[in-house]
Amino acid sequence: MSVWKKADSAGPSPAVFGVGMQVVVRLDRNRYPDAAADDPSGVIVAAGELEGAALYAPVSGRETVWVVQFDEPFFGLDGSGPHASARVAQGSLEAAPEA
Repeated sequence: MSVWKKADSAGPSPAVFGVGMQVVVRLDRNRYPDAAADDPSGVIVAAGELEGAALYAPVSGRETVWVVQFDEPFFGLDGSGPHASARVAQGSLEAAPEA
């Protein structure tokens, strides 16, 4: 099971992801519903594979994977970490709100 949650597709228009984009990684809290950790934020630093494994779970189908460098070290809901970066399926990413 993935620790990343697929971002909701509802909204005005889908984001166009790419290197340099600020993102929020939506965590899948199904296994850890009481976890108080915030969803980590960071910047996309590289393209990942079209198929393969994200940090915690296999990617099904041909979903794009991006390498995200976290703004600060991230500890997974399962206690793993700290992680400075991770390969994350695009479906778990959301454009960070503009400051």
